[in-house]
Amino acid sequence: MEIIITSKTHKGRAACVGGMILANNQFVRILNPGKRDQPANTDFNIGDIWDIEFKNSDNITPPHIEDIIISTRRFLRHITNVSDFILNSGVTIFKGSPEQIFNGKLGWTGSGGGYIEDRENLPDNSVGFWISDLDLKYDGTRYLYDPDDFFYPTKKIKFVGFQSIVDVIPAGTLMRISLARWWKPENSEMSERCYLQLSGWY
Repeated sequence: MEIIITSKTHKGRAACVGGMILANNQFVRILNPGKRDQPANTDFNIGDIWDIEFKNSDNITPPHIEDIIISTRRFLRHITNVSDFILNSGVTIFKGSPEQIFNGKLGWTGSGGGYIEDRENLPDNSVGFWISDLDLKYDGTRYLYDPDDFFYPTKKIKFVGFQSIVDVIPAGTLMRISLARWWKPENSEMSERCYLQLSGWY
């Protein structure tokens, strides 16, 4: 099936590669046999369209339902303007403040990080696209959504992509967001959470 590569993010020393099936806009996470991530020097690049044969992973934990195991792949072509391509694809795009991401199902830490915790109220996917109504400004560790309003705490989003850091992601920019795998600090009594991440922008 034809799949466009929409993200490449750091995962330890490997690369987590995300894509979208062109025929139905299904999100996928492209894994090698053994459920292994791609190497950091993978030739999967954002905007590439590949013909990929795959099977769905038999070990799925919602909301991370996108995992596929590839068997064959063949490069077809490259899309230069990925933003326009996605905007015209008909896929759902969250718009506005971070509260709109994943249909408002995110909770927020006191320091401004977004997360999913309630396993009975999960989003349909662990990835999506978002257009912010404000600039996102980089503070050295996170991208900040800051409306400069005492009654609206600043939201902070960790960037995990391979792109070069920019000081400002302008409002109106199409971005890809994702949820990290379920995790909690070792020896903690808190529940596992999936934390919000910024995969990249177009």
